[in-house]
Amino acid sequence: MSSSGNPRPLPFTVDRVPDKELSRLRSWGFSGHAEIVRTNPSRVSLPPAYSHLAHAYYNFEFRPDDLVLVTYPRSGTTWTSELLWAMRNLGLLERGEEITGGDRTTFIDMDFLMPSCADDDNPKVKEFLTLFPEGRVEDGVVLQMAKSHKGPRIMKTHLQIDLLNPDLLDTCKTVYVARNPKDVCVSLFHHGKISKMDPFEGEFPDFAEAFMADQVMYGPYWDHIKQAWKLKHHANLHFMFYEDMKRDIIGELTKLARFLQLDFTDEQLKTISDHASFGRMKSRHERDASGRNHTPGFFRKGQTGDWANAASGELTAAMDRWIADNSQGTDIVFKYK
Repeated sequence: MSSSGNPRPLPFTVDRVPDKELSRLRSWGFSGHAEIVRTNPSRVSLPPAYSHLAHAYYNFEFRPDDLVLVTYPRSGTTWTSELLWAMRNLGLLERGEEITGGDRTTFIDMDFLMPSCADDDNPKVKEFLTLFPEGRVEDGVVLQMAKSHKGPRIMKTHLQIDLLNPDLLDTCKTVYVARNPKDVCVSLFHHGKISKMDPFEGEFPDFAEAFMADQVMYGPYWDHIKQAWKLKHHANLHFMFYEDMKRDIIGELTKLARFLQLDFTDEQLKTISDHASFGRMKSRHERDASGRNHTPGFFRKGQTGDWANAASGELTAAMDRWIADNSQGTDIVFKYK
């Protein structure tokens, strides 16, 4: 909110993507793109429901005891959110298997990824209408429930930092996780093959072309990363790399705990890491099959270097040129093995 207490006007517009561009996306294999909106000038492609919720996201009021996770999709979001929950709820880890993912962390993007209707046979919608009989479901069930939540919140989003409340970093601690673009591209491609929200039916070279053209959902990739990278020295932002987490999770958890001003023994850090292990997260996700965001196959490999198994030499050369062009002027260094 602005200092006057009134909602800030958006510093960007949200426009419908022209039919000509939608036809190009469908020709690549994006079968679900009947309509897309795009922010301007940032050019982030999002589902149409975002258009009437953009003000709500940009003006969402964060609190000092909030913990916010920001990532580009397929960059270790679920893994990191589980780690953050475990670090804040060490005494509840024995019950962690009983608490659904949505009750551990709040994925605020769900309001535009899977918009709710008042007659949805969904526990969250029913809970919302019970708490707010006059509430408007179309204004975002997740956002409104998060707003009414008492006590500390852990929230996650794939939205660029520039699309969130400008007071975010001055208000609460925020964690950003980046993953190398090659593995993000491969992981997004495979996710598109099983996704209900953003299905993809084409071949990998077509997907990679769309990814490098900033045409996939939540793109452009480099803008997303750079917005966080330029803020990496802010006292309330902790920037992490997925590859470092895979290489030395205890070391990365030690740094994260220091940022969160929490003290853990080595044994406790191991317990936290085990809670968020790939196998246990996959098992919890599969047991939570009743959740709206349950996707069979959501957890695939969680490895570094999978690009080598998916791309030809020609495509690798094109990707390397794209990375070199977009890395100019930054000191971001990714690990690819």
